[in-house]
Amino acid sequence: MQKLSIFIYFFGLNLFSADFCVIDNILEKKEKIVNCSDKKLLFGHLKFKSKKKDLKFQFNKEFHEFVPQRYKPEILTFIRKNCYKKTLKIKTITNFNNKYGNYLNEVIIKCKFKS
Repeated sequence: MQKLSIFIYFFGLNLFSADFCVIDNILEKKEKIVNCSDKKLLFGHLKFKSKKKDLKFQFNKEFHEFVPQRYKPEILTFIRKNCYKKTLKIKTITNFNNKYGNYLNEVIIKCKFKS
């Protein structure tokens, strides 16, 4: 429910369950996304831990977006393979985990699916 709230907050109120596809881990090597049709809204997630709260980002001229350097090749490969450039947005959420003393990071990639 919390993820859905984040989607609605960042990406608009006109989302319905049939209007988008979700990939929980973009690092999983899948040949093709089968349950998503062309130009359907796609959300790709990448979660990882870090010791530092400030991630290093690099501006990508091809997509006009800042991309975390740690997973830059994987993120760019996912985008090139699955997304239309004009609809791309990348959001990074960082939260501190008091229990373990590290930071939990989530990168959310939103775009229209390219089949």
